[in-house]
Amino acid sequence: MAKKRLTQDKIYKFICKNPGNNTYVISKKMKMSGGRVRHAIYKLKNYGLIKLKTINKSPRIQKLCYPIDALALLPKALKKKLKRSKK
Repeated sequence: MAKKRLTQDKIYKFICKNPGNNTYVISKKMKMSGGRVRHAIYKLKNYGLIKLKTINKSPRIQKLCYPIDALALLPKALKKKLKRSKK
């Protein structure tokens, strides 16, 4: 279980530093199998940490990975407190 979490952490950090790559590019640059990368991306998407943008320009569908903005990850109550403190 810890190894899977470590893989997800590594891939999430890579996506944050290099947004807009597809799973093939991520797997090649990180020297991991495509299935391992796809599974980690699927989990990260379910956790709400990344979003995927689908491109259908060629017969091969590409899913580009982007991190979710940090402010979008905060709870609503904390966002309201931050807005009030800025004023």
